[in-house]
Amino acid sequence: MLGSDLIPVWRESSDLDFYTHSQCDAANREQVRTVLEKNRPDLVLHLAAATDVDRCQTDRKYAYLNNTISSTIVAQECNRIEAGIVYISSIAVFDGEKTEPYTEFDMTVPVNIYGESKLQGEREIAQFCPQHWIFRTGWLFGGGPLDRKFVANILRKARQEELRVVRDCVGSPTYTVDLARGMREIVGNQPFGVYHVVNAGPLVSRYELARHILGIAHFDPDRITPCLSGDLDLSAPRPRMEGARSMKLPLLENPPVLPDWRESLEGYIEERLNQFLSS
Repeated sequence: MLGSDLIPVWRESSDLDFYTHSQCDAANREQVRTVLEKNRPDLVLHLAAATDVDRCQTDRKYAYLNNTISSTIVAQECNRIEAGIVYISSIAVFDGEKTEPYTEFDMTVPVNIYGESKLQGEREIAQFCPQHWIFRTGWLFGGGPLDRKFVANILRKARQEELRVVRDCVGSPTYTVDLARGMREIVGNQPFGVYHVVNAGPLVSRYELARHILGIAHFDPDRITPCLSGDLDLSAPRPRMEGARSMKLPLLENPPVLPDWRESLEGYIEERLNQFLSS
């Protein structure tokens, strides 16, 4: 999802090659080494990840293989050829008990296997490749037909009589195109390290976000019924707070400023609505 939007953004200023999972499994050292030896890149964007939170909770091998071991392999191979690495992490590395957005300096305490495997991935990246940028983000939308996350799911179910959406989880929605542009600016201009990169705009609950989505798409938001996370049969616990802000970027010279998520969401839905309704 992120990769499909990142490729055209980065190709505006970079010579970029990309590989799908079938072309290069990031958890397969031989395949990773072959690709890096062939291309000898200055920078590797490590976007491969297991993002199905509930599957990660019930299949630990799947989670740690794709979020942690793959990161170890890619980081070690990047370091071997002296390439930098970009790693996409998650606000799910925090426990969600905070009442305000998380910053880069808050203590990481994941509450589910997905968050733990992403945090361990961060640590492997930092340990094995000194030239690293780690970007924590969350509540992504984008990718059009490849979007299988919250915004696309709500639109695909928009004609249902009733939708139940949790009201006790809040976050910072982030458009993949905006994220890709922000990442490019940081990598090109800022020091190595960990950065929180999300769209500007107010925190929003899943329930409020769903109502906003239906409103943009000209459906009745009152079709949505609020519920609590505990009312749903989910394998993995969810953090109540997944909002984020960066304390580091404002201190840097010419930091990227991502647009308000409401503006990006409206443009995204208006562009892709017919696609979602017909899928």
